[in-house]
Amino acid sequence: MIGFTRAPSTLYSNLLRRNANAEMQTQLAKAEQELASGVKSDIYKSLGPSASEALNLNASLERDEAQIAANTLLGGRLDTMSGALGSMGEAIQRTLDLSIANAGTNGGTAAGIQTEAQASLDSLLSMANVNYGGIPLFAGPSDGTSAIQDYDSARADTGLTPKAVIDGILAGGLDTAADAEARIAELDAIFDNTAADPDQTFDGLFFTGATGTAPMSVGIGDGITVTYGVQANDEAFRQVFQGLSMLAATDVAKIDDPAAYETWISTANDRLSAGLAGLLDSRMKLDTASARIDEANTRMEDRANLYKNRVAEMVEVDSYEAATTITALETQLQASYAATARLSQLSFLNFMR
Repeated sequence: MIGFTRAPSTLYSNLLRRNANAEMQTQLAKAEQELASGVKSDIYKSLGPSASEALNLNASLERDEAQIAANTLLGGRLDTMSGALGSMGEAIQRTLDLSIANAGTNGGTAAGIQTEAQASLDSLLSMANVNYGGIPLFAGPSDGTSAIQDYDSARADTGLTPKAVIDGILAGGLDTAADAEARIAELDAIFDNTAADPDQTFDGLFFTGATGTAPMSVGIGDGITVTYGVQANDEAFRQVFQGLSMLAATDVAKIDDPAAYETWISTANDRLSAGLAGLLDSRMKLDTASARIDEANTRMEDRANLYKNRVAEMVEVDSYEAATTITALETQLQASYAATARLSQLSFLNFMR
């Protein structure tokens, strides 16, 4: 008995070859894409069970990068505040040095104290109103555009001018030590926020920011928080504003009574010295908070690099392997096309020639 094996039809064979070629072309396009992009074309399919690890790493990476960006913004704010406090301190120190040199008695340069104090007061007002990103730094959580009222401009809410109020107090004169003490007591009430008229307290006359606010705490990552908050109505600010106002509003060289002169200038020096120390302490706290932010960012940046390297190991394609795959697929396609071309030339007539 003779057996026969039924061979596939020519049409079916051509269809198989065409499908095989199409599959190789798809694989070739995929390999070329991976070589060009450097990552696997279907990341999560290629990772299999490890896909969850990649998802978790990417989520952690995005979270850390967002925290780093927020920290950088906060760090810039704190650094700007610190720089402003430093500039304030330098301006105040110039007046204090000149005033101390003439404490007790006129040392020969007392006539220049008023001019120096006015310049320092202008600098203090300018730096106290410095903005960062359009927000006043020393106004607290306020929606205003400044922290301190301009010294010789009237407030919109009360119509009072800081300069006019201070000048009104000094109109009582500084003829004796008792006069000086009385004027100082009136100024203390303003700058201690204890004046009977709330419109003539420091907060009602000078400060234009948010009052009664506690220091702010903010998370900087990994459960760590920093507390910061320097406002232009803090005690240190009120002290330096009082000291400068006392010296800027009066030409101490014209105070004839020695006791009144000594009382006035020594009190102004005390306020400036105490306020300057307070500003320095605030600046140190800001610098400490900024350093902690830098440390947190460095830690998260290092961790982010580890995450990126691990994700890269999981999703990136070996360029040599991809190039080898492309070469192999091209060779297979060329062989398939050559075979198809030869088969297309086969026919009974060609065989009989």
